[in-house]
Amino acid sequence: MELASVRIFVGDLPAAVKFYTDVVGLQQIVDEPDVAIFGDGGPVVVLEAPGRPGHDDGLVGRFTGVAFTTDDADALHSKLTGAGVRTHGKPERQYWGGTFLHADDPSGNTITFLQRPAQNS
Repeated sequence: MELASVRIFVGDLPAAVKFYTDVVGLQQIVDEPDVAIFGDGGPVVVLEAPGRPGHDDGLVGRFTGVAFTTDDADALHSKLTGAGVRTHGKPERQYWGGTFLHADDPSGNTITFLQRPAQNS
């Protein structure tokens, strides 16, 4: 079995598309009025706007559990904070060697950036 997709509910789809394209670096493959899909051959990220079936209170502005890789968490932290993106502090090295950086998308959803252990100094 493979992961096929993850869904992130957003309050402002155009702002979210800009964030996930410009900041996260995802490639948009579907552009509809209430949904945007990003992918490059692996699992896709689906952004859904309010009003979609199944959308209800509590789905926007929460910890998503979704992590994207980064080569340099410290440089990314500087880039994010310089662009006005809310982070949850500086990158934190984990006991297993990886580094996490948590940031909020324009809808207040918390996403994680992971620098893998082999890339840590």
